[in-house]
Amino acid sequence: MNTSTRTALRLLAAAAVLLTVATGLGPSTATAGPAAWVAFHPSRPAEVRPFVQSFARKPQARPQRALPKPKRPPEVPVGIDGCDHGYHMPQRPGLCVPWRFPPGVRARCDWLRGHAYFDPASDGTAPRLLVRGTDRHRLDTDHDGEACEKSERPAR
Repeated sequence: MNTSTRTALRLLAAAAVLLTVATGLGPSTATAGPAAWVAFHPSRPAEVRPFVQSFARKPQARPQRALPKPKRPPEVPVGIDGCDHGYHMPQRPGLCVPWRFPPGVRARCDWLRGHAYFDPASDGTAPRLLVRGTDRHRLDTDHDGEACEKSERPAR
C-alpha cells in the first residue's frame, strides 16, 4: 500500500469518526463489530477466519440407521393430552373433559355448559356426557353413568 492510499484511508477514518460524533452515535456503536474495526483502523490487516464446528472435522462419519417403524401407536400416559378419558361424549367425539379445570372453577358442570359442551346439535338432540371410567371430577352425582344431567344438582 503506497503513502497516498494510506493517507486517504486515514482521512476517511477521521471523517467517519467526526460523522459518528456529529450524528450522536456513541463510540460504543461506532466500534461495535469487526467491520467497524476495519473501517476505523485501516492500518491493521483484516483477517477473517471461518468458524468450523468440531463435528464438521469428521466428514467420514456415517449417518445412523433409521429406527424400525412402530407396530402400534405409542401409549400416552393418562392426562398427557389434557383430556380426562374417563368421560365420553358420543355425539361430540372432538370434545373432551379437561384433566384439570381452570383455577377457581367450582361448578364444573356449569363450566362445561358455559363452554358449549351441551349445546343442542343441528338435529335438536342434546349431547350426553357419559362416565366410562373413574368419575374423578364427581360429575355424575346420582351414579347412573351419565354426568351433568339437568336433573342433578351442580357438581362441584
